Amino acid sequence: MKTSVSRPGLGAEERKARRAGALNGNALGGLAERDRRLSPYQEIKDAILTGVLRPMERITEARVAERLGLSRTPIREAFGRLAAEGLIVVLPQRGSFVSQLSLDHILEIYQIRMPLECMAARIAAETIEDAQLEELARIVETEAGRDATRRAEESLGVSARFHEIIVACTRNRRLTALLIDLQSQVHRARILWPSTLGRLSDTWREHEEIIAALRARDADETERLMRKHLERARASTMERMLPVTR
Repeated sequence: MKTSVSRPGLGAEERKARRAGALNGNALGGLAERDRRLSPYQEIKDAILTGVLRPMERITEARVAERLGLSRTPIREAFGRLAAEGLIVVLPQRGSFVSQLSLDHILEIYQIRMPLECMAARIAAETIEDAQLEELARIVETEAGRDATRRAEESLGVSARFHEIIVACTRNRRLTALLIDLQSQVHRARILWPSTLGRLSDTWREHEEIIAALRARDADETERLMRKHLERARASTMERMLPVTR
């Protein structure tokens, strides 16, 4: 049985609202100007994972098809894939809704992500090129200078890029695609329950330690530091989703 988490407040997310506008009325407005390079499945999935479509928000095939200027057939196929992935739930006589996130979901994602990304970090220590190391260093240096002005959503996006560079060092396309997808699902929780500035500062210090291990080509240390980093990220995400009463 899944552990439900209360739905977070929408807050003042005007920038998201303008970008999306809601996939059903307001959010679907943003999809009217769709990127033709993206499939309907990817557009809807991105809207869910970036928090444009909120947990338990109702979405309909007819409205999405109308907004995207498509027939209902590709939308129905997209809904089927999203339902199979657990991003949409279909309630009899009520319709389709964006799924709720649960602590169990986060635990499942990290159960898969952690060993795979730690393996990727170990491989990266042996294969990373100087240009990739320098890109990682530039990212960390830039973020370190933003302590006073850091914004959670932007910092999380840059952090995702940090991890993508390391995973890309494996030169394993299937592993890279899987880890990016898992990371985007975690990102959904972080958008809905934003990281504290304190945790973000810790994140970038941990990233700096990982870079030092990569520069030293120390596979054991890189793997250890990545595991420590992911364990802390998991604990922080879960704590924000279900705060412990002290």
